[in-house]
Amino acid sequence: MYNYPPNNFLYTSYRIEAIFSNGEEPISPRMATGFVLEIGNGIPFIITNRHVIELDYKQQTPKYKDFKLVELKLTSRRQNDTEYSININPETEFCFHDNIENDVVIIKPLSLPSETNIFHYHFNLEHLANEEKYKDILPYDLICFTGFPNTHDKLMGRPILRTGTIASDPNFEYSWDKNSHGNCVAYEGFSTEGASGSPIFAPPRGMLGIPNSRDGYLIGINAGHIPEKYGHSAISYFYKSTIIHQIIEKYKLSELPAVEKAK
Repeated sequence: MYNYPPNNFLYTSYRIEAIFSNGEEPISPRMATGFVLEIGNGIPFIITNRHVIELDYKQQTPKYKDFKLVELKLTSRRQNDTEYSININPETEFCFHDNIENDVVIIKPLSLPSETNIFHYHFNLEHLANEEKYKDILPYDLICFTGFPNTHDKLMGRPILRTGTIASDPNFEYSWDKNSHGNCVAYEGFSTEGASGSPIFAPPRGMLGIPNSRDGYLIGINAGHIPEKYGHSAISYFYKSTIIHQIIEKYKLSELPAVEKAK
């Protein structure tokens, strides 16, 4: 049985600092989380929520319509536990799903520092649950996610890991207000500011040969919690990993030649 993630799952999350400006004064950096996916061609793609890199995304007022992303920085740790940061060109390519409600973005960096294996912790495509594997994901399954909510370790700048259980039927779209919010799944657990974009992992269930057992997979991207006026504040939601597969297919990202890997 495939037992990913290993002990270093905690460090597969990257702290994101996004700075926006309307051409005059930039606003304070927005903090979030992201993770890296390598889909087989050697190019590191960054995964996070669309609302992390678009300040005006699905806003009900035009307050932020003139604000553009001007700086994007990722921070994580090397395998020797030293911290490092990478600045991403804000003019890089952002890949979105056809359904605007699916709050997911795949970022293809235009350029990166000339360092081998610049991203020290990342996922491969084999870790990502597809439609077929999603059939084995059930309500009440345990999930965990790592990221940089407000309660992350401030002294050393380390992420923290949180857990929860799937609360809605993952075969269907979850909605807390009768409107479509895309292909999201509810879970019981706390998602707070800064945890947007965290990788959601479903640990293995059961044992090899035992009915209803399954491997562990990366099953989604954390997005937020439902507004408290709709119910219990401990209900949060994530977007399914199948959306990532669909974006990869839409932009033919798996067909990009390895020579396009950032040098």
